[in-house]
Amino acid sequence: MYVPQKLYEEASQVANDAVGNIRTVAAFCAEEKVMKLYQKKCAGPIQTGIRQGLVSGTGFGLSLFFLFSVYACSFYAGAKLVEKGKTSISDVFRVSYCSIIVTVLDMKLFTHLIVSIVLTKCNKHISIK
Repeated sequence: MYVPQKLYEEASQVANDAVGNIRTVAAFCAEEKVMKLYQKKCAGPIQTGIRQGLVSGTGFGLSLFFLFSVYACSFYAGAKLVEKGKTSISDVFRVSYCSIIVTVLDMKLFTHLIVSIVLTKCNKHISIK
């Protein structure tokens, strides 16, 4: 997603050099050394990907939490109004359905915006050695 391109370039450069000079690598029995170097170069993108996955997953989980909280509040308030005789069940479902549609549309846009902002700010603070 937002893994810095430089991290991938360094890892791919090691792989490219190893494949381009395969005879030299094989002649000096340096396959293990090249593999370790490649794995070392891949550690940065892997860590960054894990961090971004956690941030994205947390944002997505929170958005679903808020979405279902709206559902719960809507049905709870409707149940209390039906219990007091101030409205009918069909009215509660009609209003709940409309609020659910509006909430889903808003949360879709809001979630994308928040995740993008958080990932952008996290990338500034992630230190890759």
